[in-house]
Amino acid sequence: MQIIVDKTQYDKEAITTIQSYVQVNQIGDELTLIYSLPQGAIPFDQVANQARTKLEKLRLANQLSQLIGLTNDYQIPYLHPENMYMVGEQLVVIHSGLAGILTPDHPEAALFLDNLKSLVLSLFMPKLSYEKILAGLSAFDEKFAKQVVEADSTEDLFAFLRQELARIEAKLKATKRLVSKRTYQVYRVIGVLAIMIALISGISWYRASTSDKQKRDIIEAQTSFIINNYAKAQTDLEKYEPKALNKSAKYILAVSSINLADLTAAQKQVVLNNVSIKSDDNTLNYWLYMGRGEFEKALNLAQNLGDEQLTLLAYTDLYQATKLNDKMAGAKKQKRLADYSKQIDELTKKLGK
Repeated sequence: MQIIVDKTQYDKEAITTIQSYVQVNQIGDELTLIYSLPQGAIPFDQVANQARTKLEKLRLANQLSQLIGLTNDYQIPYLHPENMYMVGEQLVVIHSGLAGILTPDHPEAALFLDNLKSLVLSLFMPKLSYEKILAGLSAFDEKFAKQVVEADSTEDLFAFLRQELARIEAKLKATKRLVSKRTYQVYRVIGVLAIMIALISGISWYRASTSDKQKRDIIEAQTSFIINNYAKAQTDLEKYEPKALNKSAKYILAVSSINLADLTAAQKQVVLNNVSIKSDDNTLNYWLYMGRGEFEKALNLAQNLGDEQLTLLAYTDLYQATKLNDKMAGAKKQKRLADYSKQIDELTKKLGK
């Protein structure tokens, strides 16, 4: 990614300082700033276009709260959809200015808040450019937009967005309870097909080579992951062995597996707190295999890690899968169930459960 700044947008005496933050190519009075994008980065605009429903848009809007932690007295992030990328669930701003040296060169709390409001509204007003939304903030009178605009601080803004997200989730949950199981399955299939069609149309520029097919599948999985469609994220990459996937893709599959696991919300949060894109391959692959139902491979990795909690979980799922396997020979099945039950009892006692 390259950004060109003219002589009015940087301090000529501080080029050495600028070079310590970004690769610079100087031609006359202009500087070309050359940034390398993180592996697996997806343009924010592309992710925003894939968020179709109000629920998906609100979930993405709440992720903009990550921008609050990026600003400081020296580095000033340039907030614009074209300067933002998603890497998994992490929001990344590529270009940041330097105070007194490189544009944007001074922090403005009011402008920062207006930028956040404009980014939020751009998700719900895709026909308006970001610049037009920013320039016309005070003119919006629709109820939702007005509440966004009237937020006095970043805390107020995201408190409102969290409240709105909770309200929509509760409303949808109540609605689902009124829909028959059969009808719900029909809606679910239609919804999945709609997402698949949108994803396919959004990435039609990829060539049909094996390498590009994998890139496309990873992007589809990342998009599904960002809008919390964890089951589809797993399906998007089910054909690839762990060794064929990069760390970003493995992380997406691991977190998707955890979110779909038969665990309480509190248990999931504990596990998620200990998993990141920097986690070792064995940990990520463990959850990848658990999500795919390859429990023996997951068990082997858990034992390799020496993690008794993960080992217990693998044995528990192995027990359930074996119990439901009506094609396994009876004697073999009973022996395995007895072995798994013994291991589960021993680990449970050891862990004090």
